[in-house]
Amino acid sequence: MTKALGIHMGVYWLWVCLWGCAPPYETDPAKLFDGRAAPSFHEYTIDDRNIHYAAAGETGRPLVVFLHGTPGSWKAFAGYLAQAELVEQARLIAVDRPGFGKSGYKALLPSLTRQADLLHPLLDLETTGCGAILVGHSLGAPLAARMAMEYPEKVGGLVLVAPSIDPDLEDPRWYNHLATYRAVNWAVPTPLILANREVMALQEELREMMPLWETMSSPVALIQGEKDTLVMPANADFAERMVQSPLKVVRIPEAGHFILWEQPDIIVQEILAMLHLLQQNRRELCRRDRPAPAPVDPDPGKRSAHGSHSTVEAGGVD
Repeated sequence: MTKALGIHMGVYWLWVCLWGCAPPYETDPAKLFDGRAAPSFHEYTIDDRNIHYAAAGETGRPLVVFLHGTPGSWKAFAGYLAQAELVEQARLIAVDRPGFGKSGYKALLPSLTRQADLLHPLLDLETTGCGAILVGHSLGAPLAARMAMEYPEKVGGLVLVAPSIDPDLEDPRWYNHLATYRAVNWAVPTPLILANREVMALQEELREMMPLWETMSSPVALIQGEKDTLVMPANADFAERMVQSPLKVVRIPEAGHFILWEQPDIIVQEILAMLHLLQQNRRELCRRDRPAPAPVDPDPGKRSAHGSHSTVEAGGVD
């Protein structure tokens, strides 16, 4: 095989593999809210960067903030901003993470800590005193966890969907390495180049978070498809070992990585359950009465058997 042919074959397989990360949701604004109430759009400036977000639902209600994966934008959660039951019960915000959408497109910040810093003003929009619920999909999930670690008094709960959280499972794959070479990355669309940069940095970001899991006090609901080929299902096992706060794991046997869009009712159900939990346990979970983190388990391998954790197996088809 000649060098030129090898490069072309590499580009072909790079496209095949990276496009597997491309989300299957509508991105045309004219179609996103056809016949439904459209969200309002807002932005703020922090550290000379603009952060853009879409909002739905009345202010003064419990706050739910949606954090997309990579690549992506607020549109990943457009369907949730139009979901009647959520709109009736909460203030919903879907943000363009730094470097995506209208939040400084291409000015990427792979650091989860820096992203958390830039997005923390969103948490101040929460007015009930119980903290915001953060919903993160894929790479948005470790960002949600990082925000809960950095701002525990402002986060009331987490809903993590297909989360990339275990550093041992986030070794960049061969096509991620290939995409870093100039000889081939000219052929890769910009959104996938941005996504690849985040993926290449993720493992080290997750390693830095390891000592902080035991400090996180927010309750967590985790939804994982058992046939996910982009984020390994064993990430749910990692959560059962590491999360010290109340944890519910929902495993969907026949679901893949795009469960966020293919089975949204499951995610909506967990968001509503988290809202109910915060409302029913206001004295225990609200800002001034947040419980101290549980002590570190001397045998994390048995953590999933503890009373504060539960695992649910749900049906569903990818």
